[in-house]
Amino acid sequence: MSNYVVGDIQGCYGEFIEGLKLIEFDTSKDFLWITGDLINKGPDSLKVIKHILSIRSAVHIVLGNHDLHFLNCFYNEKSLSKTDTFESLINHKKVSIMASFLLKQPFVFSKRVQTKKRTIKVGMVHAGIPKNMSLKKAETLSKLSSLKLKGNPKKVLKTIFERDKKNYSIDTIRGAISFFTRARVTKKNGLPNFSFKGKIKDIPSHLFPWFDEKNKVMDDLDYLVFGHWAALEGKTNLSKIIAMDTGCCWGKELTFLRLEDKKKFAVKSKHR
Repeated sequence: MSNYVVGDIQGCYGEFIEGLKLIEFDTSKDFLWITGDLINKGPDSLKVIKHILSIRSAVHIVLGNHDLHFLNCFYNEKSLSKTDTFESLINHKKVSIMASFLLKQPFVFSKRVQTKKRTIKVGMVHAGIPKNMSLKKAETLSKLSSLKLKGNPKKVLKTIFERDKKNYSIDTIRGAISFFTRARVTKKNGLPNFSFKGKIKDIPSHLFPWFDEKNKVMDDLDYLVFGHWAALEGKTNLSKIIAMDTGCCWGKELTFLRLEDKKKFAVKSKHR
């Protein structure tokens, strides 16, 4: 049995299937961890969701910002933007089933994994976890957020996507969801800045990457995997906090990581 993490698929169905073949993924004994952003930007969001549904008993997922965007468009009947590529998904006759499946996914996930040498605990989030937040608190906020989202998706999604200039506490549902799904860098006070999307070397001096060796969440984890920040190209310069988004939808690669031995498998993007 092996556990594989895959970075942001974003509708890149061909690369996704090629990667599953490359790692010889076996749904009867392996588990696939998906770091969020299953859909959008790539050409085949519908096929990606359909395939994930077909293997859902062997899959662990956290929600990403593009997944939430799709849910907002569906539940609140929002128009798609010019750059959205999930029209076939949102117009599908079984879209409500697929949307309901996504609604049930957490924002933070962790699990113990048995390696040849020892048992390790691995966490997963789409974008980031606040520096001073424990794993217990992050998972509690994830559960509360998921319950609220499932209970009233229209209201919660509307709140998440409201555009205003208020700084919401990361301890609130809106603040936690935003950090879990959108954070890349933070201000000195730990609050996220959502405008910067570039490389680490280009981060302005008043901003800082959300991840650090001293992140409180790492007190209870051996490794933390995340997606979202494609400009990192899979590099954090930290051994225990691992970036998985390697920009497949931008013409680069879709990366898989086997947690038991940290071996990586890469599939070149077909969108060059």
